[in-house]
Amino acid sequence: MDNNIIINIGADIEDTYIKNDVEWMAKIVDAAHKVNNVIISLNEGPAIEEIGYKGTKFLDILRDLCNSNGWPLGKFQFITPNLIQSKLVWPSPSIKIIQITHHFLSAQKFKNISPKAFNKTFGMFVGRSSWDRLLLSSHLATNHTAITKQTYRNFLDIPGSMLHLDPDRLLWHTSSAGLLDDKLIRGVMNFIKSLPLLLDDRHKNITHVQWDNGAVGEEIMSWYKDIFVDVVCEKMITGQTFFPTEKTARCLATKTPFLIMAAPNYIVNLRKLGFRTFQKWWDESYDYQQGMQRIESIKKNNR
Repeated sequence: MDNNIIINIGADIEDTYIKNDVEWMAKIVDAAHKVNNVIISLNEGPAIEEIGYKGTKFLDILRDLCNSNGWPLGKFQFITPNLIQSKLVWPSPSIKIIQITHHFLSAQKFKNISPKAFNKTFGMFVGRSSWDRLLLSSHLATNHTAITKQTYRNFLDIPGSMLHLDPDRLLWHTSSAGLLDDKLIRGVMNFIKSLPLLLDDRHKNITHVQWDNGAVGEEIMSWYKDIFVDVVCEKMITGQTFFPTEKTARCLATKTPFLIMAAPNYIVNLRKLGFRTFQKWWDESYDYQQGMQRIESIKKNNR
């Protein structure tokens, strides 16, 4: 039996679940029967203990696999860019934390920053939908459309771009919080009916324009001169995770204040890196919150 194999899941992971999960689980289980150690490598930084697979925690599945086959738990190892990943969730030293990613650092190197010329209060630039982005974007479109500069690149006539809009998770989270009502449903559905939200006709039918031009390219960076505060939705928003990306970095590079949907203590951890935030000007106490509680606090801040 070989010593080890690396299963590089890469960016194929969301906040609490693995995309193409059946395929990845098959690869992981197959590798476990062939080698001594299976190293699961992630390019994105969720809290590993929060990842689920078909209603069961991913780590519980690996634990059951080890128990049923007589394997040590350390057979499965992880490489993650979650800078505060708890190493207590799996036997030491099976979790290796790598340094902050290029997603974040690339924006800090951007030099062509336009002078501020505010014409909108809020900005929210979404290329990939998720339940929290859908909820916050629809809130801005419903209540602050005249003072908001927005993108949302899901196209009603492009089925593939509508596939992962994430309304099912939105309904689950709002219902679980006791906040699902007629007004919310109508607001979200009216927002979806208006899609896509584009800032330039050249972007028609292009779902991946941010990456074509660069996630920190000149086009998207130029939008920040027009807005006072950016409503940022980071990719990892659940549990003990700190995985800053270009979404936050664009604000820092352009000196744009932000309200941020992220995991608990994200702002605290950002300050630990040496960045100043905006607690002198508005309430950032929502930073201990997650999920719907955090969203409701962010909405109160942008009334």
